[in-house]
Amino acid sequence: MIYEQDRLNSLDQVREQLKPMLGESVTKRVKAYKDGTLYVESTMSAALGAWLVDSVLVNGTAIALGVLYYAGSTDPNKAAGSFVIALSLFVVLPLLYGWFYGNGRGVGALLTDTRLVRARDGSRVGLAKAGWAMLIRTLLIPLALLGALGGGGSVDAGGVRVSIDVPATARLRMTAFQRVP
Repeated sequence: MIYEQDRLNSLDQVREQLKPMLGESVTKRVKAYKDGTLYVESTMSAALGAWLVDSVLVNGTAIALGVLYYAGSTDPNKAAGSFVIALSLFVVLPLLYGWFYGNGRGVGALLTDTRLVRARDGSRVGLAKAGWAMLIRTLLIPLALLGALGGGGSVDAGGVRVSIDVPATARLRMTAFQRVP
């Protein structure tokens, strides 16, 4: 407990020294991974924008393919078939999309200049878990948000991953400050 308080005090001191180099708005977002390495957290609007682009891309594709099957099918049970296809794609497409963008930068992250990294040390999510991370981002988080809006409480991702501001973190890396002392 005392160690954590000392670390927060050190981070505040580092932020003060970084203000002239990075500016106040960026300095407020300087955080430390669990290993003490510094990074710049993305803005809430950038993280939300990346999530929204990825969700619309993946979930919109699932819906569009289900509708295309319905429109082009002559099967008498085409409504049930298109529903099953769309429902299956809600799970399959995020996995494929995440595995394709295992470096933590899907289309949404590229457009918003963010990257999803591990909170432990800033390493990339990697191919093994990227599909699962994308499934959570595009399917489970929207369902949890709907539950929260209905009175289900808050949504907590558990602090396993964080979204960083790529250009601001690169500028931070050019300073003398790399870790919390």
